Amino acid sequence: MRNYKKILAAGLAVSMVMGSSVVAFAAEGSGSGSGSLDVVEKSDVFDVVLPTDSGTTFDYILDPTGVIKATEAEKYGGATFADDATVFFANAATTEGDPATYSATSDAIKAVNKSTMDVDITVKASVAEVSGITMASSATFDADDTSAGLYLALKDSDTNNSDTAVTADGVELTSTIAALDGAYETKYVDGKYVKQLKADATGFEEYSFQLTGACNPKGEWAGLTEEPPVVSVVWSIEDPTMTGPRVTLSPSGEVNIVNLEGSYTSFVLNDGTDDWTLGGADGTWTAWDDAADAEKTFRLGDNWMSGYLAGKTVIIKVGLPDGTTIESAAVVFPAA
Repeated sequence: MRNYKKILAAGLAVSMVMGSSVVAFAAEGSGSGSGSLDVVEKSDVFDVVLPTDSGTTFDYILDPTGVIKATEAEKYGGATFADDATVFFANAATTEGDPATYSATSDAIKAVNKSTMDVDITVKASVAEVSGITMASSATFDADDTSAGLYLALKDSDTNNSDTAVTADGVELTSTIAALDGAYETKYVDGKYVKQLKADATGFEEYSFQLTGACNPKGEWAGLTEEPPVVSVVWSIEDPTMTGPRVTLSPSGEVNIVNLEGSYTSFVLNDGTDDWTLGGADGTWTAWDDAADAEKTFRLGDNWMSGYLAGKTVIIKVGLPDGTTIESAAVVFPAA
């Protein structure tokens, strides 16, 4: 009987150990952890100080025989005209309040890249053909040349590009304006991380362009019935951070549409008061291709550019096949 009790006690002890083991294996635990992402929402910043034109930068005066100097610039209030020039552009005074001076080269139009990435700029220039005036390819004229020859050329700050003669077919200069390394820092603003321009950032890359010219001093200029030709200069800088169709408008009346596959559903000019649908009588498509990567270019006609738009703030609106509309930045046209 005593041995039986020992065996029974030992058995109960084993059962208790086994029971405890079963409870230990049946008990489970779990945990979880949430994740967070700390990242700059927009790692690229497009910030370009765009070139501006007063509306008269590329106006020019032809003086093939030197009558301005001979009359001490009386017609122009005694303003200073450079020596040995036959085409003159008005140059803004370096000191406010001083009168303008005139030289064979226009003031420079300048773009400054404050972006986090390099940006590309394109400058196009063309000149309308005028009866009696021959567009020359050089500023040097032969001694026996008596044509009313005019040389206008586009020049820029890119040392790889020499002066390029402007023709009716147009010329184009392209350049890349490099970004300034280390100009931006990351900041936590209004609940998000952003790239922010440093307050002491200096030395940004620039690009500038201008016109220069000359005319034939021995040409037969007297008796010309038409005004000297109008020169058109258009520049564009694309935002590489943007995708999808875009439209731009220049003060010279050129409309550019990019990244649009196929055609538009509406094409409208807003003059600050009304919307006007543009059609064939309103200008000319100088470039068109249905491909998405092709540039579509429209030049406003004389019915707009001969004075109607002077002083007006203009926006171009383009309807897209998906039902949305894109708009150009507002452009203030030079006063008449």
